[in-house]
Amino acid sequence: MKFPHVADRLGYPIMEEAPIERIFGLERGPAHPGYQFQPFVQTPSMNPDENLDFRLGETIYENRGVLEWTRFWKTGMLATLGLSPGFYIFEIYAADGVPSLQWLADKWGWWDIPRQFQDGSNWNVEEIRYCDDHDYMNMQYGGKRAFARPLHTMYVFQLYWLLKMANFQYVSKMVYNKEKDLVFVYKPTGFWNEQEFVYEMHHLEQVIPYQVTARKNMASQREDGILTIECMNTRDHMKFYNEKKYWNLDERDDFMHQTSNLWRNATDKYQGSIFHVVSKADEEEALMQMKVDREMDEAIAKHGEASPCKPHEEIFYETIEKKKRDIVGV
Repeated sequence: MKFPHVADRLGYPIMEEAPIERIFGLERGPAHPGYQFQPFVQTPSMNPDENLDFRLGETIYENRGVLEWTRFWKTGMLATLGLSPGFYIFEIYAADGVPSLQWLADKWGWWDIPRQFQDGSNWNVEEIRYCDDHDYMNMQYGGKRAFARPLHTMYVFQLYWLLKMANFQYVSKMVYNKEKDLVFVYKPTGFWNEQEFVYEMHHLEQVIPYQVTARKNMASQREDGILTIECMNTRDHMKFYNEKKYWNLDERDDFMHQTSNLWRNATDKYQGSIFHVVSKADEEEALMQMKVDREMDEAIAKHGEASPCKPHEEIFYETIEKKKRDIVGV
């Protein structure tokens, strides 16, 4: 009889085989039957547990400015790193040279400099732009397709990835369910979206350094600091502003208490809530160690020292060497 899988009650939809995978014969690890079969634990369900309550409850945290500022910075980065260089290069291509600073000052409110310091030279690219009806027959277009276009593609991809990762895991809203064993977390995702994530409360823990005694000095403990919480099941991170104006003060202490199970009352880095690394033995432990050492000495004096068994490999090679000596007659 296998044990039921109770580590995660939200289900594992990742184990379901998608139609596109079935059509093209793609084998994804979590959807493969060989991965799902375990000798001692039942295969977890793809659907959430029927006892979970997904009704919305009390709001714990809300900071709508996170979503607005995230979109603002993304718009600024897109205009600075995306649209402006593209427009400038297009003007070089279409106007047969670099736009003059006077033109930029007149059209875009750019700063202007004395004319004698401006570069008004012509690049003479007009003759080579349309030099042949078959653009693949000249070196200019060949170079553009072999060098410039791949660079442009990689630049656009890096810009898209930068905008996608500019969310920095900040949370805009978090809500309990009715039973307070789930939280619905809303975070900016992708390029312009806000997405809802569902986590079980017993998987959430506050992130602190190895030296737990330094927790009181961390920025996350300040009133204007940033608190980082990790889901120890999905490895997702969530960042919250500590300022009280963003929190429901009736629920804040309970949430902080539930997300500090592993580190609560941590005053010694050697003593954890689960594992203990003994640095100094107390009186009882010291007496027990002395008793064990005394009994061990008495057992050695009575029975002699124990000789450990040799590993099988060593016995095997010793047997071969012995047979070689027997054959040679040495």
